[in-house]
Amino acid sequence: MSSEITVFGSINMDLVVYSAKEPQKGETVIGSSFETFQGGKGANQAVAISRLGVPVSFVGKVGNDVFANELLDALKKEAVDISAIQRSSEESGTAFITVFEETSQNQIIVILGANALVNSDQVTEETLISSKILIAQLETPSGETEKLFKRSKKFDCYRILNTAPVHNLSNSLMDESDLLIMNETELATLSGDSPSGQFTSSVLIKSLDKIALTSDQSVIVTLGSQGVFVYENKIGTLIPGLDVVPVDTTGSGDCFVGALAAQYLAHGNLVDAAYFANKAAALSVTKKGASASMPFLEEVVNFI
Repeated sequence: MSSEITVFGSINMDLVVYSAKEPQKGETVIGSSFETFQGGKGANQAVAISRLGVPVSFVGKVGNDVFANELLDALKKEAVDISAIQRSSEESGTAFITVFEETSQNQIIVILGANALVNSDQVTEETLISSKILIAQLETPSGETEKLFKRSKKFDCYRILNTAPVHNLSNSLMDESDLLIMNETELATLSGDSPSGQFTSSVLIKSLDKIALTSDQSVIVTLGSQGVFVYENKIGTLIPGLDVVPVDTTGSGDCFVGALAAQYLAHGNLVDAAYFANKAAALSVTKKGASASMPFLEEVVNFI
């Protein structure tokens, strides 16, 4: 593995049901369709990076079940380096996803499976030497991510932590991260504030000030259709949302993370990278699936 971006994280088989409406508790509705996609936050982010023309390595685990080969083949087809993926006696991770067509919003239940056994030792010193950016999320053991981030610090890796799902996040892992990427719900959880839906710079900075951050750390808050907020060097930049017709929002946050990392690697400017990633994420919601919805470089460059 010699990629400049390494993603340490989860890979799932997504089992997706599309429904015209959201059922009430105890109600049965007839779905529109059912599809399977390769997913998992880590794998989605790796595919997003690769489709933008940037070599990327993915580190994770799959099982020995019926889904494993399909998941690995999908990453191979996307030109992702999978040499550090290991097999596990556990089943491969799965995600049960319902997409409601009226709103394009989703509900997701994740079964971690082999993702719960991902180990930081899978990332070799050689990999850390070649990696300029290291990305992780919280669908794999946070303690292993913390070990990896601590190891990578001496190699000058830029460490990006996607704080999802936020319940698995420790203060010590946050301290080891150079950039935290979170959505508005995760920000509310970490700050202790109630989600208000008011995404002005002053309101967002007030919430971020309640999180123990060092002067060297940056934060990006994704705000769905309302855009993105970049907080760097105690300065906030609010990037407006883009007008698209959504089909499926699954994986849009992962698309943002991957696209941001790819652009930051190329230019080193966090605000510019966030503008680029905002466009990529907007494009992703116009397609079905998670990894399958990630746009290619030409699409993002030509998107106005």
